[in-house]
Amino acid sequence: MDLPTRNSGIRLAALLPGSMISLAVHLAVLVVAGMSLRGCDRGVPVEAGGRDYREVGLAVIPDRSDRNTSTPRQNPHDVEPEQAADPVARLQTQKSIPTEAPTISELLATEPSPNQASSPLAVAMDLSKTIGPGEPIGSPATLQGGIPPQIRPAANSGQGSAGSPTPGPGETQFMNIIDGGSSFVYVVDTSSSMSEGRRMGLAKSQLKGSLRLLRPNQKFQVLFYNEAITQMKLRRRTLQDLYVATEVHVQLAAAEIDRVQPRAGTEHKGPLLRALDLQADVIYFLTDGDNPALSTKGAGSDLDDLRRLNQNRTRIHVIEFGAGPRESRRQSWLQLLAQQSGGVYKYIAVR
Repeated sequence: MDLPTRNSGIRLAALLPGSMISLAVHLAVLVVAGMSLRGCDRGVPVEAGGRDYREVGLAVIPDRSDRNTSTPRQNPHDVEPEQAADPVARLQTQKSIPTEAPTISELLATEPSPNQASSPLAVAMDLSKTIGPGEPIGSPATLQGGIPPQIRPAANSGQGSAGSPTPGPGETQFMNIIDGGSSFVYVVDTSSSMSEGRRMGLAKSQLKGSLRLLRPNQKFQVLFYNEAITQMKLRRRTLQDLYVATEVHVQLAAAEIDRVQPRAGTEHKGPLLRALDLQADVIYFLTDGDNPALSTKGAGSDLDDLRRLNQNRTRIHVIEFGAGPRESRRQSWLQLLAQQSGGVYKYIAVR
């Protein structure tokens, strides 16, 4: 054998094992690919919208929908919007689309009368009923029927002087007597005569309303009295001479006020002395009668004792409930008590 032929045989013998390996790998890849492309099982019935497919061939899928139509089903992507066949129906559909902004009456779901003018003035009248603060809850207009004329606000001055009709900043109001200060004590008669008519109910509502006007930088106390004195103690709070008028304390005080019931007789001097001991700026004193009367004349009288203890420190406003017009023109000790302390006396007929 010559040299070139010998070299070719050697080269062929060296390439033969690699070719066999490559051929085996390619055959394995073809077998795996053929097995993965066989698809689903044979003989599985085909359903409309199902996920099973035949291996080869076409399948006829019957239409099982409820609609009975002779038109062939179309591809959803090829469906065009339906057009109204009737021109009249198409015109009605177009008219149903709004072309103008709704009016105030339409927005409020009201039915304006045919004769109602749609002028700017009419629209303004509609707006006045729907826009703005409106009538406040518990305003004099809504409560006027249940409050005697003597304790209805008469104006909106907001001047803040004692007896003015509207409280200003840092002031409160009780039975339409307004005063300001840093501390307030309310002395309220709870004897059995306060159960007549609506005296006790009116006193409670006015008292709670007065406390709600106080600010957290002010203090208060309430003394209920008949033959004894009951100083208000707020629930789950230690007994204090004066409570800070926080929102929580005012709410707790309202709950205590609602629990009070009129009973027993009356003794006036003791609760007034106790109220002056608290050294408040203002005392509101409410009773439904001047009996038993306090003495007024000479040194050592009841009013003289109260005056000396007060030392012109506290203004005492006196409110007297009565069943009708005040008959006597003589000054009672209640009027003198308010006068000597710089306070206001008010008589209110509560029938």
